[in-house]
Amino acid sequence: MKHVFLLGTFCAFLAWAGGVSCRGKDAATPAPSATVPIEPAAKVAPAAKATGGAKPTPPAPPVDGAAKPNDEPLPEASSRLPPERRALQVVEGKERVVDADVARERGLVVVDLSDDFSPYIFQDGKGPGGAPLANRYRAVFVGLANDRTDGDGDPLPPGERNYLELYGVPPSLSVMRKRFLEDSGRTCEGTVDTAKLLAVDGIETWGRTTEKKEIANHLYRGQRLEAAQKKLGAASLEELAVKDPRYAGEVKTHMRITAERAAFVEVEKRLVCEGLLDASKHKEGSYDMPMRNAALDFQQKNAVFAQADLTRGTLEAMARPLLENDFQALRRVLAERAASSGRIIEDGSAIEAMPKARKNRPRKPPTYKNSAGQDVPVPDLVGQATDALMARLGLHAAQDALAFFKRHAEGDFRSLRAAVRFPPLPEYYGPQMDLVAEIDRGDVWYSFPWSEKGERRGQYRDRFPTFTLFVNWRGEKVPLVSWRTTVGGWRTEVAADGQEYYRYKESDVGHRVWRHIVAAPVWLPPTSAPLGSMVKTKWIAGGYPKVVNYDETGPGYLSAYGLVAGIHEQMRSHGGGLAYFDNGIRTHGSFDYLSLRGRFSHGCHRLYNNLAVRLFSFVLGHRRAKALGPMALGFRRTFYWEGEVYDMRLPTRGFYYQLDPPLPVDTLKGRIKGQLKQPITEYMQKPGVNYGGSAPPPVSGGPDSKAGGGQ
Repeated sequence: MKHVFLLGTFCAFLAWAGGVSCRGKDAATPAPSATVPIEPAAKVAPAAKATGGAKPTPPAPPVDGAAKPNDEPLPEASSRLPPERRALQVVEGKERVVDADVARERGLVVVDLSDDFSPYIFQDGKGPGGAPLANRYRAVFVGLANDRTDGDGDPLPPGERNYLELYGVPPSLSVMRKRFLEDSGRTCEGTVDTAKLLAVDGIETWGRTTEKKEIANHLYRGQRLEAAQKKLGAASLEELAVKDPRYAGEVKTHMRITAERAAFVEVEKRLVCEGLLDASKHKEGSYDMPMRNAALDFQQKNAVFAQADLTRGTLEAMARPLLENDFQALRRVLAERAASSGRIIEDGSAIEAMPKARKNRPRKPPTYKNSAGQDVPVPDLVGQATDALMARLGLHAAQDALAFFKRHAEGDFRSLRAAVRFPPLPEYYGPQMDLVAEIDRGDVWYSFPWSEKGERRGQYRDRFPTFTLFVNWRGEKVPLVSWRTTVGGWRTEVAADGQEYYRYKESDVGHRVWRHIVAAPVWLPPTSAPLGSMVKTKWIAGGYPKVVNYDETGPGYLSAYGLVAGIHEQMRSHGGGLAYFDNGIRTHGSFDYLSLRGRFSHGCHRLYNNLAVRLFSFVLGHRRAKALGPMALGFRRTFYWEGEVYDMRLPTRGFYYQLDPPLPVDTLKGRIKGQLKQPITEYMQKPGVNYGGSAPPPVSGGPDSKAGGGQ
């Protein structure tokens, strides 16, 4: 695939603006109507032996409220039933097709497993009088999920994969089917020495020039230690370190790098075996670009948060059987389908919103009072619904999933749905839920993080920013989810004099509301945005010309706002009425998933793209809202960069929804650390930069200078 690190190389502009469709011509092919027996996992033992996959396990007991193996069989559907009315149900170990409408009447949830699936926020809307409002990014999303197109809507080259789960676009079931079938024929477990892989905590890697130097130093160090070992008569390097402690540090370094180089060889083997690395294009023993790209593909395929670094998590994933990794990926895919179809959001994270207990005791799980006045734990509905879905489909182990995909042809997934009884919803659920969002900024430092001598000052944060969604229920404020997010900090910005300075980008504190939710939002780069970030290279007609970087503006999963955004607006009295003020702050998705591990934003509150999609789909499903459709913009900006003139055009801001009433969002002040209790409002010069003795120009205070970009 085409790789991204911080800016990436994809863009959804052409497909979105032009309405390019990514759907197949025969997308309505129905699922099979005959009753199909589920083969026991034991009957696919040859594949298990070939891949080293986990042995089948006995069926897990159903969760509370989930469908039991033999309950509530529905009548088989007529073969004349249209595809959109057909759903799969498993009864007594056999698959059968039933009427989806009947299943819903019986209280079952019809889970969309089709390749045509898209989250709620990307569904088409209806305008006044029922006029259709096309949500054009839906076609892009479906094309990406099915490995048919790239972010521009262009067909993927043969053999390319879109590994976009970490960017908020999980693979379709057809893609998972192909992955299982391909990986079942590989014998990596017999090729890779997992003991060597797991003998290290990670593998240090370097750039091309540094790598040659470091490996040469390692060889030279080994020769010196070997000579010293012989001179002192030491039986091993460990004994050498004991006999002469002066060598202890070098021995430790040499043994670590030796073990890492041995593990590196196993990483190469795994990537080649898994079909991610072309050995003919790779220099053995070197972390060159082909291997770096292959490692990133592996990490994105298996949802490892590392971005090409060979971390312990990466090595642990490589030590697992291929089908076991695929099975974990399948569960993640089904979790998103279950959350979307069930319109649920609770994932067990709400415990993070509870106060820490004293003396390192675990937090008490959040509860709510039911109609009987009892304290009932807030459930992990997404986890339980995923368990119920997988149990109903007989997916208890990797070999069960392989058998499922062998049983179903690729065409089955064009319209496949499953009828499943999910756990009962808590009492606080309803068509209109009294939801409120809260953002705790955590530990905040306003002090400039560099000394007058240009030395970096430590600004330790013990409490990081968190986003929590609550429901007000019978006088209680019940947390549903609590996720890591970001707040503003010191960022670089181009000032009016054309030079870059540091500026503190504040996250607004106080009461705001979400009035508008934007699917596939567009970010308008302010005049202070560095021009270099608005240009990229793209493969076109056999070359890499420079073009406008619509990846960053969007719409698309790589954009500054990710796949969806909620606009923070301040309510103010105006002329005897109420006015809404947009100060440029958003809660939005982000492709830069590592930034949520501790870095700062320009003031906005980032979430992982998949969680942002889940959040705002849930909000729209449980609040009064209307689809406004694509919001016309007509933005055009011409700029000059490195001898070339570029013409940027953005026809709309994205697909808008309006909440009525708006949803309250409170941003807490957090804990202000250090002596400075108010943010610095002017530009600060970057250490080591010669500004020619000129003072920084004044800072613009308008919304166009805030995180939200041009207003």
